[in-house]
Amino acid sequence: MARQADHNERRKLFAAAALAVIAREGLEGLTMREVAKEAGFTTGALTHYFQSKDEVLIAASEAGADVVRPEMDDAATGASARAALQDLLYTVLPTSPGMKAQWRFWMAFWERAAHSPQVQRVMRERYFEYTNRVATVIRRSQEQGETARDIDADRVAREIIALIDGIGVQVMIGSRKFSNAVQRQYVDDLLAVRLGPVSETTSRAHARS
Repeated sequence: MARQADHNERRKLFAAAALAVIAREGLEGLTMREVAKEAGFTTGALTHYFQSKDEVLIAASEAGADVVRPEMDDAATGASARAALQDLLYTVLPTSPGMKAQWRFWMAFWERAAHSPQVQRVMRERYFEYTNRVATVIRRSQEQGETARDIDADRVAREIIALIDGIGVQVMIGSRKFSNAVQRQYVDDLLAVRLGPVSETTSRAHARS
């Protein structure tokens, strides 16, 4: 059991090192040698746990998800589902240095997914999880009477995620037209169009949270 625990911890260490390399140098800087160096080990030690760069990238993807998931879960638990949805979406916008580092990694992962079926499969799984998380909060909003019941929660979730992806790309390529306030306003505007205006009660509840 101890050996398995050590094995898992070593994999997590290498995955975190890969995230650091990508955040600093992009996908082109992600080499087995560079990841091993970042983690403080030899390349031979790294290849004992990962056979290819894609395997390292996938492990790094899980490490990145482990950082974001708790924040998203916490944001999605508000008493008002509509306010919780807004908080959840704000959480993944590139409005902080930490989240911008996550976006640098996500963009690298997208680029590799276009060429690697293995990475592509993991990317689809991530988007399925992400879409389901957003759609679940939309459904809770419908159950609370904050959103019309005839709205297709899955479709709206996909629309929202497509918008956030577009915002993220614009921010990461250096557009100056997407300040933090503008990013949030775009999200608010789409929610108002697709889910209806936020009620006064919901607005007050959000202001208090």
